[in-house]
Amino acid sequence: MRGWGDKERSLTEVVRLFNDTFPNHQINKSTVLKTIQRFQETGSVKNRSRSGRPSSANNENKQLDDLQSFIENPHMSVNKAGQAHDIAPRSIHRILRKNKLHPYKLLYVQELQDRMHFCARIMELLDASPNFLYQFVFTDEATFTLTGEVNNQNFCLSSDENPNWVRETHTQYPQKVNVWCGMIDAYLIRPFFKGNLNAQMYERLLVD
Repeated sequence: MRGWGDKERSLTEVVRLFNDTFPNHQINKSTVLKTIQRFQETGSVKNRSRSGRPSSANNENKQLDDLQSFIENPHMSVNKAGQAHDIAPRSIHRILRKNKLHPYKLLYVQELQDRMHFCARIMELLDASPNFLYQFVFTDEATFTLTGEVNNQNFCLSSDENPNWVRETHTQYPQKVNVWCGMIDAYLIRPFFKGNLNAQMYERLLVD
């Protein structure tokens, strides 16, 4: 929130921005100044590590430090935040709920918008030529890897509103087998590729 270089905000601007973002957790210039000083001295806004059992977040500065961590890194996990600030994870959850921050899970997408455009284009071609699909080759491929399934629980983003966070997935990984299938008219094409499927192999399939 402080910014840097030509975009560095004054203490008043930082206080206003934080209070507008978290209206239920107001701060003052003194809190901002202490946070800046701690960052200049230690290179981090986190509290200095302490020994012993993690405490509950009943201290105002602790709660503000925790919120600041999620502002700087929305992908931070509750456990890591608890370790960094010496706060029990249940207290971190309570702070996030109090300030209306929700851990949104990562959504994997399949470029459905592009597929919808493709379907619309096919409908236009069918209107112009009803037999068009009989000369059309439909293909698909699947990749079987040794890395296992993707675990969505390992990804989260804490925010006060749904950011619709997505990540495009890719199918090319080491230690894999590609299975390709094609269909034209009423005929099924079923080659099996050893190794990586590249442009030369795909071109040879279409030509031969």
